[in-house]
This record gives sequence, structure tokens and C-alpha cells, in this order.
Amino acid sequence: MQKNQHLIDFLNQQIANTSVLHVKLQRYHWYAKGPYGYVIEQYTEDLHKQLDDIKKCLGMRILAIGGRPIAVMSKFLQEATIQEAEADDEDYEVVKTLRHDYSQLAQEIKITGIPLARRQEDEATAGMLIDILGKLEYEAIRLTKYLIDANR
Repeated sequence: MQKNQHLIDFLNQQIANTSVLHVKLQRYHWYAKGPYGYVIEQYTEDLHKQLDDIKKCLGMRILAIGGRPIAVMSKFLQEATIQEAEADDEDYEVVKTLRHDYSQLAQEIKITGIPLARRQEDEATAGMLIDILGKLEYEAIRLTKYLIDANR
């Protein structure tokens, strides 16, 4: 077992999470409905691009530290900690689910990933995770603001 195998496993779990979320966003993009369906359609397109960038960073970092990034759907579903989309929800439910997912990913990085990278004295990985954390927290705040503005 590699010295940094736990860190590689964590990064692969985040690849799995971003992959599942990526598919979930595609579903929400295609089936957006409700008064804010069009807005959700546009927003999910932006999030889709952001997740692509995050997933590429995670994969490249795994390769840089001697690991192998997972790259098959069965492994994504097996390793992910977030759930697949199960319904074509109305706009409010879509936003509520996305806020939960983004907040969960941010918490996993904050509580597990960054400390794990620092214990391995891998400041490059810690720095990358801090950057990703900022993006995830920013989107969680935006999604929370929508829910407050919707007054539900």
C-alpha cells in the first residue's frame, strides 16, 4: 500500500462525487420545470463546466502523486457519497438538493481531505482542495440565497 493511499482514495471519492453530480446536473438541465426552470437550465450548464474543471484537477493530482484516477461509472456509483437524482423535481427541490450536495462535498473536503493532505505533508494537494472548497462553498451560498429568496 502506498504511503499516500488514503489521500488517493479520498481524491478518487471526490472524482466519483463530481461524476455523479455531473450526471445529476445534466438531468436537472434537461428536465428543469417550474417558474424558474429556465434559470435552472442556465445555471446547471455553468455548474456542469465547473465540475468538469474540478474533476480534471482531481484526476491530474492523483496521477501526479502516483495514483490511478477512477474512470468508470460502476466505480463512480460505488465510491460516491452523494446520491443519484431519483426524480424530475420542481425548481425548488432541484435547488434544495443541489445545495445539500454542494454543502456535503465542501464539508468532506474541509473535514477529511485538507487535513489528510496536510498529514501527508502534501501542500500542493491541500492547496488544490482549498481552491475547490472555495468554489463549492460559493455555490452552496448562492443556492441558499435562492432558497431564502423563494421564501419557502
